[in-house]
Amino acid sequence: MDLKIFKGYERFDDHYPSNTVKYALENKEKAIPELLNILNFTLENVSSLYKDSKYLIHFPAVYLLSYFRETRAYETIIKLAKLKDEVIFGLFGDTVTEDLKKIFASLYDGNITFLKEIIENSSIDENIRCEALESLLILLNLNDITREELVFYFKELMNGKLEKDYSFVWETLVNCCCLIHPKGLIDNIKDAVNDGKVESFLIDWSLMETNSKRTVKDVLGELKKDEYYSIITKEDVLALEEWVGGFNFDKDDEYDEQDDDEYDDWFDNYDYDKEYYIKEHDNKIDIKTTKYSNNLITIPFFKEIRTELNSPCHCGSNKKYKNCCFFKDQNMRKG
Repeated sequence: MDLKIFKGYERFDDHYPSNTVKYALENKEKAIPELLNILNFTLENVSSLYKDSKYLIHFPAVYLLSYFRETRAYETIIKLAKLKDEVIFGLFGDTVTEDLKKIFASLYDGNITFLKEIIENSSIDENIRCEALESLLILLNLNDITREELVFYFKELMNGKLEKDYSFVWETLVNCCCLIHPKGLIDNIKDAVNDGKVESFLIDWSLMETNSKRTVKDVLGELKKDEYYSIITKEDVLALEEWVGGFNFDKDDEYDEQDDDEYDDWFDNYDYDKEYYIKEHDNKIDIKTTKYSNNLITIPFFKEIRTELNSPCHCGSNKKYKNCCFFKDQNMRKG
């Protein structure tokens, strides 16, 4: 790669290019060609780069392009999303299950067919398909598509465009139906349950009933305020520094109790429903992992709570939490 702005940062671990990222934010027109170059280079050399733990420059590139709403990056990110599971997760890690929906929507160039191809392709990882499906709700919030278009498409999915066998995509689809107001979709949802495509206990029927009694305008207004269904922000770009990269340490370094004290302070001030967490997760893994738990830390404290998404669900289904009761619990908390 021929880099100027990010020259010297082709690979990094503990030296995140903070100032360079801030410079790119302030110099959009200069930065975009180089960011596109990085993204294209990543796609062209993906077979080797996804195994390279120090190749991380694509993270700020993707997030910056998303913040800039650079539509020329849309097709490239779609191509990356269609790669084999080990490749896309090797490249992007937790971003696949946390921010990919926002990235899809931020880069969207008007071609919804690309997203539909991902949603309907059963050979693509379920998490990626769900992110593509949820990105449609963000596009709805942005007025790029209408609720009527979504209702029509959701009906198509439930009437044959989705595979007949169970997948997490079905649960995500039902949740999306509820969030845009279930009007016109309830019968399709009930049919999906009767056909065994969705487990009834995973559906938040109370929320569906509540939303059914509200106006479509009110439900969509609430959806628009939900940051979970929003595009990439400047804060998202700057927050990369907190978890992209890492540091090495000497195995002989002594354990410092101050690290736990600092983490306790952070946890106490973190915007998270701790009582809910304690109540609902009796068998949870201890999230207070110290920074000395691995030789190379690439995901620091900020990400520890998020790893709960990949832990066994508290309901005993043996599925990952994010693939089981996550949406239901989120809706209960909001209610």
